[in-house]
Formats: sequence, C-alpha cells, structure tokens
Amino acid sequence: MEKKIQNIIFPANEKFQMQWQLFYKGNNGNLDREHQLLRMGKYQTFDFTTYLNGCSWGKWRKYTNIRNLKLRLEIEGNFKITLVGYHLDLYSPERNEFLVRELNPESKKMIEIEYPDHSENIVGFEISTFGDCILYGGSYIGTYDVEDEREVVLSLATTTCRKEKFITSNMEILKKEIIESEDEKIKNNIYIHVIDNGRSLIPNEWNEPHLKVHPNKNTGGSGGFARGMLESLHQTPRATNVLLMDDDVLVLPESIKRTYILLSLLKPEYKDWFISGAMLYYEEMNTQHEDIGTVHRNADFCSLKPKLFHDSLKDNLTNELDFLEHPNEYAGWWYCCIPVSQIEKRGLPLPLFIRCDDIEYSLRSHTKIMTMNGICIWHMGFVNKYNVAFDRYQQCRNLLIGKAATNIGKDVDMFAFWKKSFEAEIFRFNYGAAELVLRALEDYMQGPVFIEQERGEQIVKENSLKNEKLFPLGELDVKEIDFEDIYCDIPRKFIDKCIYHFTMNGQRFWPQAWLRKERAVIPFDHCVVSQKQTLRKELLAVNPYLKIGAIRKMDKKRFKEIYKRYRKDIKYYKRNHVNIEDRYRERGKYLVSEEFWMKYLELN
Repeated sequence: MEKKIQNIIFPANEKFQMQWQLFYKGNNGNLDREHQLLRMGKYQTFDFTTYLNGCSWGKWRKYTNIRNLKLRLEIEGNFKITLVGYHLDLYSPERNEFLVRELNPESKKMIEIEYPDHSENIVGFEISTFGDCILYGGSYIGTYDVEDEREVVLSLATTTCRKEKFITSNMEILKKEIIESEDEKIKNNIYIHVIDNGRSLIPNEWNEPHLKVHPNKNTGGSGGFARGMLESLHQTPRATNVLLMDDDVLVLPESIKRTYILLSLLKPEYKDWFISGAMLYYEEMNTQHEDIGTVHRNADFCSLKPKLFHDSLKDNLTNELDFLEHPNEYAGWWYCCIPVSQIEKRGLPLPLFIRCDDIEYSLRSHTKIMTMNGICIWHMGFVNKYNVAFDRYQQCRNLLIGKAATNIGKDVDMFAFWKKSFEAEIFRFNYGAAELVLRALEDYMQGPVFIEQERGEQIVKENSLKNEKLFPLGELDVKEIDFEDIYCDIPRKFIDKCIYHFTMNGQRFWPQAWLRKERAVIPFDHCVVSQKQTLRKELLAVNPYLKIGAIRKMDKKRFKEIYKRYRKDIKYYKRNHVNIEDRYRERGKYLVSEEFWMKYLELN
C-alpha cells in the first residue's frame, strides 16, 4: 500500500511569505498564493530540503513501518531535479546526492522518482531550471503493509477566552484545510472542539458535524482543556487521540495532517507516546523556542534543546536528533497530542486554572515524547506576555500543588523554587510580586479544598492589582539605555555578594547613605542580574522589546512588613507541610476524575 506522508507546501499568506526560506531556499521565484503554485524563472535553483518541506525520513523510519520513499511532483517546464539526503557529521551537515534527472514536460504533468535505500535523517530535492517552470505541488509517498495501519480518530481541542480574532481565523483555516480536505481519511477522522471560556462565540454560526463550539465556564486553560478531553471521550466516534492547541497561535494545517498520518502508522511500541509540536516565535518565525521541555531539580523549567533557527539546515538536523531519557520531560499544550489511553490511565488535568498544567500532566504521565520537523505552531514570545500575577503566583502555587496531589517530580524541590522566587522579587524591590509569591504558598497551604472551589478568574483579578505598571520610557526620567545590555549582568564581586545576601540588598542593617545613588537598569521579567542591582537606591525595570519600564525604589518599611510575613509563612509551612501534602494526595485521584470535572464545570 502507498500513503502520502508529507505534502510539499508553499507560504499561504504574507506572514509566511516573509519567511519563505522555511519552505524553500535559493531563488525566491514568483509565488502565486491564490492558486498555491510557484513560478520558477530560467536558470534558477530551488532547494526544498527545508524545515517545512524536507522529509524527516529518520523519524518516519523510527516510529513507523513506512519504507520505499518516493517523491511525487506536479510540474511543467525544462529542469533538472536532484534527490538529496543529509545527516550530521559531528557538527556539520553531510550531503548525499542520490540521483540527478533532467526532465522537460511541456505541460502540467505528474512525475514520480524513487529514493534509493539509505539511512539519511532528512531527505529532500533541488530543482535547477533551464527555462520557465511551474511547480504546482507535490508530496512524499511511502509504502506500508495494510496490517500496519491503525484506525485513528483525532480530536483537536483548543481553548479560547475573548480572543475572537485569533480563534475565528484559525477555525476558518481548519475548516477549509481539514474539514473540507480532499483526503477522505483526514476529512472523516478529525474532529475540532473549540472550548469558549469567554462565551463570546455564537455556536450556531460554526457548529457542524466535525466542528463544535462549546460555551464553558471560565476555568482557565486547565478547565478548557479538561472540557476538550471530556468532549473527545464522549463524541461519536470516540477519539483515539486528543490534540491540545492554544488559541492565540498561527496554525499550519499541514502539521495537523502529518500528526494524523504519523498516528495512523505508529509502531505498537510508540502508541502511548505524546507528540509535541514545536513552538516557534511569532515575532521571529524562523526561531524555535521549544518542542520538548525539562524540569530541573531546582524546579527551573526550560527547553531540552538549544535555541534553533530553522532557516539553517544544521539546526534542522539537530532538531531531529533524539533528546530522550531525561526524567522530567514535558510537552507544552500550545500543541500536544495525547493518546486517549493515557487519559484513561492518568486522568484529566488538575484544576490549576492557568500555568504549569501541561508540565504537571506530562510529569504525571511519565510518558515519552515524539517530535518532528514541520509539526509546529507560531506563538507570541513569552517575554512580552510576562505577567507577574500568572508567572509568579500561578507557577509557585501550581508546582507545589502538583507535587503534593499527583506526586510529580520526586527529585524536584518545589519549595526551594518558591523561596528562590520570593528572594528574586524582594531583592529587586518588586514588592507587589513578592506579596504574590507569599500568597501562592498561603493559598497552597489551605489544602485541596482551596482548588476544589471555582475561584480562578476572581483570583486572577485580585492578583492583577499587584502587577507593576509599566510606562513608555519617554514618560520616565530615563537617560540613554543600551537595550542589548539589559539581560547581561556584570562580573560578581565577592564582597558585594556577601553584603547583598546578608542585608537583603541593603534593605536591612545597611545605612541609606551607603547605597549607590546611580540607578541600575534591569530586566522587567524573571531574569535576575544580581551585581547590577546590588546596593542601589533605585532600579529601572525595562521591557526592551516594547520600550516600557517602571522605576522601583527601595522601601525599607514595606520590606520589613513583607519579610515578617515571609518568616511567618516559612514557620507554618515547616510545621505543617507533611499534613498538607497528605491531604492533597488523598484527594489527588478525585481532582483529576471525570466525576470532579463534571461537577466543577457544571455539566451534570
């Protein structure tokens, strides 16, 4: 049997066309976006071994029984085609030229060329023109045994809250490219559930057999994705896999198609793995933020892979390497495909409202994660989305809850992360943020009864009052700033380090007159530049991308009040943490059950 495993795609809109080297390299050509075809002028060269159009043959071989790959193109004109493959030789791409063929179809014609047997990680093709040519499209075709194909029903669940511009655009794209697809398998076996936490969409304007809008209580991302899982489990036909996807993303329908095809051909030993789509930056579309994350023992979480630039062949090859065997891997819910077998075994999300729900679920599932070039979305970078009410309070609280309720991250010290977060904010005079970190622990210490009450939206509103207000730098008393230097610290002095910690950065035991008068410029977000901010009277916290900031002034009276509360919280935690953890653990299974969520979402 033959199956199309990847389509050759072109930029579908102006935003993608500005990043055409993710699709093909060499000459730009003349792209007809309306008809999705590429006109190639005389004596030009086009290389399609790219992030979106190279074939991830190493991954297809590993995860499926696909074999005997061939290239199928619809094309006309006089040209030379070269089939190529690549692997990393130490740190550099090694090229393997399989074959070269000259062709001259005078009108639109389907051509097929088979790749020889090989072990390259990525394969592709190059076209060199001798005259005007038109490429109408194409695909990579693999052969398989019919008994190797699995029946897959893929449910796509996306959660939205008053982001109509993003979600309606994505629904229109998915309706056109997925629900109305020419591929009968994809058309008949993919269902889309839009969970509308903001209740701003009109379901009757969108609902049809394969697309449903579900008005939902505003229970945050975790509540929206829990509802999406429930709808997937109870739909007819029942889903085999649930793809969770953010609403405020630029979606590529081809990624969903490749996900479906990959699922339908998986070897049995991979059927319970997650598929994690990469998050690329919306602002820098060639740059990958993360596709697999990891949680370190100090509870810091970050990408398991280095920063990658997908207009680079070397980085494309690096991305295809295996980054496995880390004890605390997670897949972000901007694009994460979860087998229903895992949901049945592990349960639904914890009711965390927002932040860390995806990390908790991955760690609870102890699953392994697949990735593949071209399975991705584009999302706004997190720096410009940084929000203290979310990124300090929610992270600190939710990691503590996750560890207690579902026993995630046995080797991870969540309390040390909370303590480090408090110190980071109090040392840089961000007193509102320090109070939010304290509230995170205090709310956690109320026990499971706290999160069993549906108060997520109310808490966010209350915490948002503690958010620092940032103003355009022109409205502040600011001298010239080197924006490229903001995230760089200066060498740490040993004496300053000692004084910094002993005096809590001059806020106790240190005379006001001995403080440095010159204002230091520091990042506005979670990044700490200790030496820059040591023993200053004032700090200027800056967002270098939006050119906004806030002036922070040392306030010893406020510090004293907050630090007294901090010591009281620590004392209470040390006396009672075992009892608190036991109470969460006793309710852990109920908190991720269908019974709990039906009641919580008022679906009964």
